[in-house]
Parts: sequence; structure tokens; C-alpha cells
Amino acid sequence: MNNVISNLFKYYSRFVPKESLKEIFIQPEHSRRAGYSEIEAEIMGSDNKSVIPEIERFILSVNENFVSEKIKNFNGIILFVEYGKHSIDHSVMKGIKELLSITVARNFSDANNDNLNEILLMNQCLEILERIIRTMYEEQNGPDFCANGE
Repeated sequence: MNNVISNLFKYYSRFVPKESLKEIFIQPEHSRRAGYSEIEAEIMGSDNKSVIPEIERFILSVNENFVSEKIKNFNGIILFVEYGKHSIDHSVMKGIKELLSITVARNFSDANNDNLNEILLMNQCLEILERIIRTMYEEQNGPDFCANGE
């Protein structure tokens, strides 16, 4: 079974507070796909050392309709991960290559914000993104990062 996408989901969910993650796992028991409960348990049982408290919603998808529904009328900070082209060659070291888009965003169209307030909100999102990217670089050569990926 190819776990590239579920591994992305598990990796980036570690930056999201458990309270926000609870809102993700809402699929009724009878309609959960195989592996759902195991991934949920792993994520909810992980430590909180990488959590960024400001993140209030997490989305990993390439489905436009799903993404649209999840961001509609939401005014908190969102961690959005979209995967793109990837190639896998298990016969060579660092043989997994993925193109990702990682976005930290917030609805900037609040009616009561002036331009400077929006700039401060954008700066907060950029600071959160930089923390995630710094963590990724620090962990890239560690044992918990994908051994064959970069």
C-alpha cells in the first residue's frame, strides 16, 4: 500500500493543536475506510512538541470542492497542504521526490480591518510558515523523517 499521502497528513498534523484535529475526524464509524481509525489514533496519540497553537484548521487535499467547503466562512488560521507531482524510486537513496505547496492563511477580508491590521495578520501567517519550514529542514536528516525522501 502506498502511504505517501497519509504520511504527509500525519506529518503536518503534528503542527496542529489536538482540539483543532478533533474537528477533522468526524467520519461515522460505519463509513470509515480501512486504516482510518489507526491513523486517527496515531495522530491523536502523538506528542505536542511541534504544535503551533495559532493554527485552528488543517486541510490536506487537492479536491477544490472539499477545500472550498472547509475554508468557507472560517476566520481562523489555516494550515493548507497540497501535494503535487511526486516520483518514487525505492532503488536509490533519497528516491522519493515530492512537490508540495504549504500555505498558512487567514481570511483577510474582515470588514473591520484596515490595511495595517491585515499586514500584521499576514506577517503572523508568514511567521508560522517559517516555523514549519525550519522544523522540516531540521528534521530532514533525522530518523523520523522519510528515510528515502527529501
